Amino acid sequence: MLDLRVSTSFSLSDAKDKLRDSDFSLVIVRVPAAKQALCHDLIDLHSPNPVLILLDDPSSAAVFSALRVGASDVFDVADVARQSQAFLDAVERLMGWARTLEENRFYREELEQSLSELQADQQAAYHIQRNMMPAETIEICGIKAQHQITPSLYLSGDFVDVVPVDDQRMVFYLADVSGHGASSALVTVLLKNMTQSLVRDYKDVSPDELPSLGDVLQRINTEMLETGVGKHLSMFLGAIDRNSGLLHYAVGGHHPMPLLTDTRGTRYLEGRGMPVGLFEQPIYDERSIELESSFQITLFSDGILEVLPQKDMLSREEYVRAVVDNLRGSSPERLKASLTASFSGEAPDDIAIMTVVGW
Repeated sequence: MLDLRVSTSFSLSDAKDKLRDSDFSLVIVRVPAAKQALCHDLIDLHSPNPVLILLDDPSSAAVFSALRVGASDVFDVADVARQSQAFLDAVERLMGWARTLEENRFYREELEQSLSELQADQQAAYHIQRNMMPAETIEICGIKAQHQITPSLYLSGDFVDVVPVDDQRMVFYLADVSGHGASSALVTVLLKNMTQSLVRDYKDVSPDELPSLGDVLQRINTEMLETGVGKHLSMFLGAIDRNSGLLHYAVGGHHPMPLLTDTRGTRYLEGRGMPVGLFEQPIYDERSIELESSFQITLFSDGILEVLPQKDMLSREEYVRAVVDNLRGSSPERLKASLTASFSGEAPDDIAIMTVVGW
């Protein structure tokens, strides 16, 4: 048995006013033969909810006309009493249709509200992440560091940082968290907190007592595993000492390796290592090299390799090396523009570029 509340109108203008002022699940309208064209206005006002039309003139032309203007069902007025069960079945079916439409509207409004809240959360997370990063251009210890990060989604799993230890020493890194989007971006917050703590420890000891960068990666690895975030990352961690002229670095599964440009040309630094946060007892490659007085170190996340036209990895790496060598001293923005000139569409992965220049 249908539980209905019914409102009646005996003029077209009254019916239109009610439809404008209130929501109805179903409209049943009796249409005189001479006024079938007026159904169109009522149907438009009530759309997308159903309209059942009762015709005084049940001719085929009248039925087709009613259906053509959007009627959900059509009955002959004379048949309502004779076929009352069929009429009630039609009303119940159309009421079910109306309920489905109303539920869909409710779910859509809930979804839109949830989406709006999610977008607000993402915007807040975006600003937090941006504020955690260094300025896009920063000069410390006689070194200029620049970076550009292009996320494939709203938030990025790529992260960079440049931290002065004192007036002669600085630490820098580029990290690429597995996956994309919010979950990976949240790991960068964790990484920032961990590295800040480690750099504070760095500042409290003399150069002879500094922990090795490999040990630093080990500590980050342990903390990543203990948090249980289910993410891992690749990372290149470097430290420059202007007094000794040395670059110390450790590699945690990072690819491609950074490029070093000096008077001898542009070449990839050597080194390998396991990802950070994936294995309980990883091995990290740690090395030291002497820098010339003028140099450029260029770091990329692996997202850059995914937008290059070359077919194989070796060709892509050589192309990146050649572009960096040709554009010595260029900003990350110019390097990215040159490397991605032949690519169109959305990048499948975050792209991070960082340059560290000494003079």
